[in-house]
Amino acid sequence: MHRKRRLAGLLTAVLLSAVVAGCSTTTEPTPSETTPTEKIASYTQGEVNSSELFDKLISESGMNAMLEMVDKGILDVVEPVSDEMKATVEDNLANVKEYYGEEFEQALQGNGFKNEDAYKDAMFLNLQRNAYIVSYIEKTLITDDAIQVAYDNFTPEVEASHILIKPDGQEDADWIKAEETAKELVARYEAGEAFADLAMEYSHDTGSGAAGGALGSFGKGMMVPEFEQAAYALNTDEHTKEPVKTQFGYHIILKTGGGEKGTFEEMRPEIVKGLAESQLQADESIGFRALVQMREENGFNIENSILTNQYETMKENLQVK
Repeated sequence: MHRKRRLAGLLTAVLLSAVVAGCSTTTEPTPSETTPTEKIASYTQGEVNSSELFDKLISESGMNAMLEMVDKGILDVVEPVSDEMKATVEDNLANVKEYYGEEFEQALQGNGFKNEDAYKDAMFLNLQRNAYIVSYIEKTLITDDAIQVAYDNFTPEVEASHILIKPDGQEDADWIKAEETAKELVARYEAGEAFADLAMEYSHDTGSGAAGGALGSFGKGMMVPEFEQAAYALNTDEHTKEPVKTQFGYHIILKTGGGEKGTFEEMRPEIVKGLAESQLQADESIGFRALVQMREENGFNIENSILTNQYETMKENLQVK
């Protein structure tokens, strides 16, 4: 049961219509404005005609379907699918296929997708919508000063490995012995022994020790201050000449990568995206406002009264003018 729920979550996660397109709003059907009456099905007690079916479909799911079609037509011109979007979709599709295995097709249909192409189209539309929203926020809500401040305050993550030597107790003699052991390991590394081998054999941090001391990447505030300061002070492939003391013991730190800060122009898109995501987290209605404006700027007009009422109700509920 848990796996089935996770499967549904993976697929439906790409459909953010309730966040960036519009909430489904059901209204009472009115006589069909465009569809002639034609018998669709019959049964002993009655029949279903095309007008009734049309109105039911319009009332229950018509608005989101309409907005998907409208937004796709607009975005293919104003925010076309990029190579980066294509790569993202292919990576996501590969991951989902691997996760579902032989149940992939069944899972697609169970989540409302006719086939793989329909699923990819949904992912592309969300990426295009999100790209437009980020552009909208950049133009209307993010100032150049805010981008500059974010750049000035940005500190890149670093990658490092370490060897931790813990004292056997909390007496001064215990700490002195731990420091001496750490210094001996520094000397052995400088004499040519592999850092990873020393970490696996001697580090008291068993988690990273098993990986040759590798800690992966980390940013400001993720490590204790003494460790962080020492790691950021190193150049790539440089190690601490003296063991670094923290509350945990003595560390020998080897910086293995990271720590590079790009130019303002190189980092601007990433900074803008981060600021836009923060804005959206604080106020999800920004996404609705962006797409409402996009549609209006591109001549959007609804000819069906049911859908008009639904769309206007949605805007009122979200306080979008």
